[in-house]
Amino acid sequence: MTPEDRERLAKSRFQTLQLLRFTGIIVMIIGMWVWGGDILREGGWPMLGIPLFAFGLFEALVLPTILAQRWKSPPEE
Repeated sequence: MTPEDRERLAKSRFQTLQLLRFTGIIVMIIGMWVWGGDILREGGWPMLGIPLFAFGLFEALVLPTILAQRWKSPPEE
């Protein structure tokens, strides 16, 4: 693998991790809005908002960590 290929791969992976974090935060915000706001029905809808929030939290915090560990390159000798 050439240095240009490694750099392209690293940039692509970095962008993927940032996109996951960003969309996870957006899903968390929507989940909180559905949970406590009057967007879908009067008084909020916790049965839908809480799982949305939890999925967004997983997507923003846990999934990027798992992918980063999986993508770590082995030490070169």
